[in-house]
Amino acid sequence: MGSNWLFERIAPFYDAAIRFLDPGPLQDYLELPTKGRLLDLGGGTGRVAFALGEMTGLTIVADAAWGMLRVARRRPKLLPVQALAERLPFADAAFDRIVIVDALHHFIEAKAAIQEAARVLRPGGRLVIEEPDIRRWPVKGIALMERLIGLRSRFLPGESIRGMMEAAGLQAQDYRDPRSFRLWVVGHKTDD
Repeated sequence: MGSNWLFERIAPFYDAAIRFLDPGPLQDYLELPTKGRLLDLGGGTGRVAFALGEMTGLTIVADAAWGMLRVARRRPKLLPVQALAERLPFADAAFDRIVIVDALHHFIEAKAAIQEAARVLRPGGRLVIEEPDIRRWPVKGIALMERLIGLRSRFLPGESIRGMMEAAGLQAQDYRDPRSFRLWVVGHKTDD
């Protein structure tokens, strides 16, 4: 069973429980502002896209859970699209920036999702993935809890995510914040 069942149920309460507090690192890693298009992949209620939306042109939130997207629809300047991360309904090179925040571990197949993100990223564009750092003990506890409640979450270390980005043709680097439990993997699609 996927995790959509949970996100459909918690969508109305999600933003109250899960706060997006600091867009600073994402803004820096995405090299915002840009006049181009931003895709928030696995973006749920649009909390991240909304925080970054003023720094981009068109902002699209793609998520598999329609309940989450109903909440995103209420946010101004966001275009919600229901889609699986592994089969995006967008043209090649459609986006200048793509962000995946706290969602990769919920995707059906992380490698396929990263390949799709690389496909829809334009040359010169950036893909930034922010995930809990599974090497930290509190995150290991969260991973166990998610398994116990029936989610099929699969947390990956930064090196694995970086390897998937590189296999998809992106130049990639991973970063950790020693003061938090987050990591960022930044991919850049070169101008061929």
